[in-house]
Amino acid sequence: MKGTKVNNKINSMMDHMWDGFYAGQIHLSRFPGIVNAVPKSMYNVTMTGTPPLNLRFKLSSQSKVASMIIRIPYPGAESRSVLKNNKIIEYNQWDEKLHMYGEVKGDFCGENRYIGVRNILEFYIDTTC
Repeated sequence: MKGTKVNNKINSMMDHMWDGFYAGQIHLSRFPGIVNAVPKSMYNVTMTGTPPLNLRFKLSSQSKVASMIIRIPYPGAESRSVLKNNKIIEYNQWDEKLHMYGEVKGDFCGENRYIGVRNILEFYIDTTC
């Protein structure tokens, strides 16, 4: 699948306020990145530290068919949710053959599943959300 063999590290823009030991942490951290959002490509987003409680993703493209599946591994098994327009998008239906939630196929923006035991949240994003 396109995207899974690419390993890019993204960094937040620097907060130029310093209050002794830590940066001022006044500015909202942003992690811009450039991806080749070939329809239904898959990208892993890994954090070097504890993942934030809330993340916001936006895919901007001149192509109307740009889309991708984002996979985020988490260190713990806490509950995760995907929101679109402040409404929770439920996980895909349970698949008895896979013994987990059904695969993300890219049928609609926000489609998602949580892969238990491995603690990975997968969701589909395109330019409409």
